Amino acid sequence: MAMDIPAVGVEEEYQLVDPNSGAMRADCKRVMRRLNGKVTAEIQHELHLSQIEMASPICHTLDEAQQSLVDTRQALSRAAMQTGAALSAAGTNPLPLPHTDDITPKERYNRMTQQYQQLARDLFIFGCHVHVSMPDRVLGLEVMNRARRWLPALLAITANSPFWDGHDTGYASYRRELWAQWPMAGPPPHFQSYADYQETIADLIQVGAIADESFIYWDVRLPEKIPTIEFRVADVMLHVEDVVAYVGLIRAIVMQTQVDMDDRVTQEPICNQLLRHAMWQAARYGVSEKLIDPVEKKPLDAHRLLGRLFDWCAPVLKQSGDVDRVESFLHRLSQHGNGAMKQREWAGNSLDFSEAVRCCVRETAHGISLADCSSQ
Repeated sequence: MAMDIPAVGVEEEYQLVDPNSGAMRADCKRVMRRLNGKVTAEIQHELHLSQIEMASPICHTLDEAQQSLVDTRQALSRAAMQTGAALSAAGTNPLPLPHTDDITPKERYNRMTQQYQQLARDLFIFGCHVHVSMPDRVLGLEVMNRARRWLPALLAITANSPFWDGHDTGYASYRRELWAQWPMAGPPPHFQSYADYQETIADLIQVGAIADESFIYWDVRLPEKIPTIEFRVADVMLHVEDVVAYVGLIRAIVMQTQVDMDDRVTQEPICNQLLRHAMWQAARYGVSEKLIDPVEKKPLDAHRLLGRLFDWCAPVLKQSGDVDRVESFLHRLSQHGNGAMKQREWAGNSLDFSEAVRCCVRETAHGISLADCSSQ
């Protein structure tokens, strides 16, 4: 029996950079003041003023998600250009870290900085978050338990942060390694029941680890205030078309997981330490080496594992009409690599980080008209 196609939403965090040097600029407030025209997405501050975030409206199709992303990237790029800045969709910035204090003056961010100190001050990272409608939190928890299997693969295909503070880190997603230092980040544990989940949240609040459930930052989580399941594992990606295909893949994982549950397909709980190692492997190598399947407990060729993921969720991708988009995305990945591989190619052996950022700016605006921006 065909299931309903759930709605989706997408959030992207962007860098504001100098278009020539590539260095980050604390221009978020000035860019937001220059936004002209109707932008359906919600534009938000992030922890640092060199970051700016978008949150799409509820989208029922991938076409709607794509239109929101195109409109938003275009509006933000134009507003940034008017301040002398540019928009870049990469998980980290390669230039040396700024030494000025550019924490966004909001109570939440002030509290985070006071509590986490240098971890917060250094947190110049940029991700992509995907929401899939999930009105039943008990069902959502079981989907979360099972979807943990695919987190390493999802990280590998979206890895787009090889550089940090003037160095090649050796990682495909160094953003993930920076983020994993936070106590409430990383892959979630497996929960025995929804009561187990609620007790864990209550214990964390009681000991002062979090103020409320919104401070849980797992790679996949159940948001407190909106009825969705949210995947937070990805680096922000360069091309809109890849982001949209990734959203379709996430929705398919959620849908196919529910099909498996209805069909009483069993899946053994994944060992937390094994999953953490699989995540490290994906962050280190992306799709250039083997990935670890934490269910089969063995390394597999990255593109072979991605082929298994695609074959597994192909039935629901066909139902949602997204199969061609996702298949094309995975084909592009096998032919051209992920964002981290492209950034290393642009930087070259000389590690020309400014050129890498200029290429990221160009690719962020791929397929988006920015004509006459400077005169607007």
